[in-house]
Amino acid sequence: MEIETDDALVGIGKLHRVMVWDGQREREKEMLWGLPSRDADIFQIPLLKSETAVIDRPCLLLANEFGLVKRGKTIYAASLITDEPFFCIAAVWRTAHRLWPESFAALTVPAYDDLAPHKDRHVGVVRPEDWFDWLMGTRPPLDILRPFPKNSFSIMPPIQQNFDELLGAA
Repeated sequence: MEIETDDALVGIGKLHRVMVWDGQREREKEMLWGLPSRDADIFQIPLLKSETAVIDRPCLLLANEFGLVKRGKTIYAASLITDEPFFCIAAVWRTAHRLWPESFAALTVPAYDDLAPHKDRHVGVVRPEDWFDWLMGTRPPLDILRPFPKNSFSIMPPIQQNFDELLGAA
């Protein structure tokens, strides 16, 4: 299993809303972003490479955008162009145990065409029509995590960066 890191993912180590399948229906839960690590040098695991991860408890992280980083700084925010009020990022979750709460790690994929100029890999987005298949595990995960066609994502500088540029121009 390959672990990835990306400092641009705001919220790692915090609680987030995720959707899980409880055997009968989808259910929203709050979980910690970051799985426990067995490696003493790594405190938590926020990202897993989809091609090598064990996807036995799939979940969906609800999102409106995700950051793209260059040289350690978030320079763009990517959003799926959709009529839905949010989109979902593929993830896996683990039950709580004595030393760690219920938690999840987002899965990464090779960069989609829109995002390839900014990153080699990023979080995997699940199409709305595949949400239930992902949660219930009815199809192979890598079939669901297929690339999006060009022009599926809008990419904009983060709001804070825009504000800082306006202040600099004043």
